[in-house]
Amino acid sequence: MGASNFSDYVLAGKDETYAEAVAALRTRHGFDFVALGLTAFIGAPLKWVYSAGATGERYRRIVLAPGHGIGGIVIKAGKPMMFIDIDEEIDPREYSSYPIVFAEDLRSFCALPLMQEGRVVAALLCAYRSVSSRHEKAYRRLIEDLGGQMCDLDVVSADFMDFERIASGKRADSARNPIYVRSELSRVIAAQEDERKRISRELHDGIAQELLAVSFLLKRLDAHVDSEGAALVFNAANDIDRILDELHNISVELRPLALDHLGFVAALRSQAAVFEKTYGAEILFAGGLSCDRFDQALETQAYRICQEAILNACKYSDTDRIYVTLEDSDGWLHVSVVDHGCGFNADEPEIKGSGCGMLGMQERANIIGATLDVASGQDGTKVTLVAPMHATEGKEGA
Repeated sequence: MGASNFSDYVLAGKDETYAEAVAALRTRHGFDFVALGLTAFIGAPLKWVYSAGATGERYRRIVLAPGHGIGGIVIKAGKPMMFIDIDEEIDPREYSSYPIVFAEDLRSFCALPLMQEGRVVAALLCAYRSVSSRHEKAYRRLIEDLGGQMCDLDVVSADFMDFERIASGKRADSARNPIYVRSELSRVIAAQEDERKRISRELHDGIAQELLAVSFLLKRLDAHVDSEGAALVFNAANDIDRILDELHNISVELRPLALDHLGFVAALRSQAAVFEKTYGAEILFAGGLSCDRFDQALETQAYRICQEAILNACKYSDTDRIYVTLEDSDGWLHVSVVDHGCGFNADEPEIKGSGCGMLGMQERANIIGATLDVASGQDGTKVTLVAPMHATEGKEGA
């Protein structure tokens, strides 16, 4: 059986077998959460398909490109990974690289690559929502219990990735080079937007177009090769499609074309769709604006503020739904981003990520003469932006 039809093979009769195996592992070893992620073919994204102990359905919406997230890293490297205390072993600036950690509030985990016919086709994740010195022994017992096999899949349990050494290096680097917020932040923000726009256009109009041309050539080549060559062409075409998807996501992160061509609302909806796939949260929009386009500076800064607010909710709120409301009245734009999650201390927020998000949001609001209010508590968080529909001239052009 080739790797390209692995997902069809699973759907044809392995659903119940895998689901039972996942549930049995959780029961036998006392894990809080166990999940099995599958990829359709080599180089394809991984999705968490089977689970036991999940807090909801959010994890099912996570899609991981190779090299991204726990499953994506395991699939790409073909090596197992283990964190006994996530808060101690992972630099907080790297948390967003592991969306399943947020989706299921994990504190320690062991992830094992699963192979078939010499190819890594799946990832097994076993985790706890607490920290204990006994967890490493539990993971070792899991490996011994599996005996190199899970159902019809071969378990890779040797040569763990050395994340402790990497994490130690990052902590030392953080101590030597702490993050400082520069003065005149508004000028930095304006320069950053210009550079993001330039790089985004180069990715879209340059590299992406070149890859599309190669993809078309491969499709023409398919009719002129034998069956073995056709399989290689098929895999190469899938690789190009995956790279194009990743380039698109990077381009959107940098500066979505929709922001320049279609406006604030279209760009925000497009970015929200990317966040839904990445973090598994459902992002619901309500309301609407009386006009499609307005001042470029306002569109840019409102988009960045809302992008940051939605991202923070996806990463830190521990909730499955995020609500975005858009309205305008008497020349004022009103936007709110609401979650009913765990909340935080808005007066003295805990530093996560780069630690510049809240300050950056406030500075962007200042640039366009807007007010930004962040209210958070045990019932969740509400970020409200109220901005004049005509931004003050001479402060920020794009």
